[in-house]
Amino acid sequence: MLMNPEKLLKSIYLGDRACKAVLVDSWQKRVAIQVNVISRLKPGTKTWDYYTDLDIKNGWLVFTDVRSVRFEPGGPLPNDLINDVSVNPIDPLRSQFGYLFELSIGSVDDNGYSTEVFVQVEASGLHIEDPAKPGIEIQ
Repeated sequence: MLMNPEKLLKSIYLGDRACKAVLVDSWQKRVAIQVNVISRLKPGTKTWDYYTDLDIKNGWLVFTDVRSVRFEPGGPLPNDLINDVSVNPIDPLRSQFGYLFELSIGSVDDNGYSTEVFVQVEASGLHIEDPAKPGIEIQ
């Protein structure tokens, strides 16, 4: 059974983790964000507490059945710490898709100047992918 996106986000830790890449696959209606390390919380807990047994190095947060993606401001590449990730259900009267995901990701240029980039993804689902296990959707 698929885990809903709210529960999935509550089961991972992304604090002090960085965005390595953003992939927009228009034909597959997917947006994927590569994170240097995605930590899974120890089963039965609500905080990370430095648990590393289930870490996924260079893991992907994969948004599926994407309707739209937006970067604000436009221009800077998200390439630094992930400051926040949130998800909110979309009113079904407004859209056929289920969730609005909002990420706040730092962008640091060659001169060390930092900009906060807000990424909004309207999508129906979210899962994690481990590059060591291609093609497997982790919930």
